[in-house]
Amino acid sequence: MKLFDDAKKVIEEAVDSFKQRAVQRIPMKVCMMGPRAVGKTSILTAIFSDTQENLGLATNLLLRAEGDTLAELTDKKHQLNAIFANQEQITDKPAAGLAATSSVNTFDFAFGLKGKEPRIDLEIKDFPGEYVLDRPNEVINFINDSTAVFIAIDTPHLMENDMIFCELKNRPSVITDFFKKQSLTGEKLVLLVPLKCERYFFENRMDEVLAKVEAVYSELIALLKKSDMVSCAVTPILTLGDVEFSQFKKTLLGKVALTDNGYPEETIYRFRGDNPRYNPAFCVQPLYYMLSFLAAQYERRKKDRSIIDKVFASIYSLFDSDEALFNEILQMEKYRKTELPGYKVECGANLFKYCK
Repeated sequence: MKLFDDAKKVIEEAVDSFKQRAVQRIPMKVCMMGPRAVGKTSILTAIFSDTQENLGLATNLLLRAEGDTLAELTDKKHQLNAIFANQEQITDKPAAGLAATSSVNTFDFAFGLKGKEPRIDLEIKDFPGEYVLDRPNEVINFINDSTAVFIAIDTPHLMENDMIFCELKNRPSVITDFFKKQSLTGEKLVLLVPLKCERYFFENRMDEVLAKVEAVYSELIALLKKSDMVSCAVTPILTLGDVEFSQFKKTLLGKVALTDNGYPEETIYRFRGDNPRYNPAFCVQPLYYMLSFLAAQYERRKKDRSIIDKVFASIYSLFDSDEALFNEILQMEKYRKTELPGYKVECGANLFKYCK
């Protein structure tokens, strides 16, 4: 009898182990838009690094980079750490450097509870700026399958020289025209994400950053406000932490040196403090916003499934079957910041209210 019981226990444990490994993973997508060479891989490296540290301390949740994404972000972080270790000058040149690419980059993450198999496959696609002109259908199809859109903004080009270089670099009118011509389906979170904000943060000028984002993207924000299914927020991040904008390269006459296309020829950054280090900040906030947005939609819609769109259907099914994961995500609302300097929910604040 004991032998039978022991065998039964072994089989049950094996079945449980198999079930745990075979847990269905739900896809979730995020579209990242913005100019070429703005450093979106550096952004995702910062988001991943900051998220690992802060998410792990504040919650029982885990974000894990997968496959080639882990290798790419690890390599990027080593590059960034080496810049600090060697005190190398950091510059941004429009036609060169670490970043410019004309291809779509895909970043894959797994998300779930610590100690358990991940339940969500998070796919972030980084579309180069020209895609909204050359392949708009490809972009909008991915957006309509996505939970959120992150629009990256190069803050020095927004803030300096009376914003004369902002249109060239950030292409706000191109992005706005794209959204004017497209129809968003389902509920969406749109985040305007100013990066490289270090100088303005430490100079207590983040209200100025917010004001300029609102001015430059006013048409886009007004357009998004017309929909009761869209939440839009400005969520600045410190991409490197102890590096800040210094100046655009100058000519001998003291004017900004320009390329043939009218871009600043070189953007120069400087280190902060006596012992600068790679120290991104607030980068976890876009993830907090997105997950709180998801939890809020689930809370609001769980009693009426007749109007659930396809993007949220699988997520709702997941939350139905994994109450522990949902409750942990629900708790993230208290870590989502709305009153940080430069932060503001421009519209759709009500789409978060059921997460309280």
